[in-house]
Amino acid sequence: VAYSRDFEFTEGIYLTIDQFKQNHPIPISAIVSPVPKTEHNFLDQVLDKKTVTFKDETGQEQKLATSSIWGYCRNRSVFLNFNQTFNRLNVIGSLCHFTSEVVVVSYQDPTYYGRGINNCYRELKQFILNTESNKVNDFTVASMEDALKTEPELLNDFMKLKKKEKTNSIFIYLRKFNEKRPLYLGGN
Repeated sequence: VAYSRDFEFTEGIYLTIDQFKQNHPIPISAIVSPVPKTEHNFLDQVLDKKTVTFKDETGQEQKLATSSIWGYCRNRSVFLNFNQTFNRLNVIGSLCHFTSEVVVVSYQDPTYYGRGINNCYRELKQFILNTESNKVNDFTVASMEDALKTEPELLNDFMKLKKKEKTNSIFIYLRKFNEKRPLYLGGN
């Protein structure tokens, strides 16, 4: 089924991108946890731990590092494990858009004698996930140009834009790309 806004994702944990695409997560009922499954933020609490325990299809308990989980779905929202946190996919399609907080390190040396200091700060950045390759890139003009290479007509239109117009149009071309190349997901 081609993804649309009214697509019903099954709630649970995705170990891989393929489980996401098949809409076949590990269901909440299979997760083993002392947290009551009726808790509103059950998955958040479970995934806040270093490991997750669940019963596989044969009924055997499996234990995984939370850091190895691809993502999860809760309340019709999909969250991707990126940069050691789970980030909500704001746009879902062949190219998915999300934001994530990253640590930026800057080096300053006012003396020019190599005695500078490193400054660390957190910054919210935009990213895109290519669901065909499962690769994440910064959401920039360059990454959009790269993604559009598979759609020459869109790329040609995009390349005709001036630099500032490109910057202002990357969301439009993300949507156009997803319309031309819909993400197909397994049914419910």
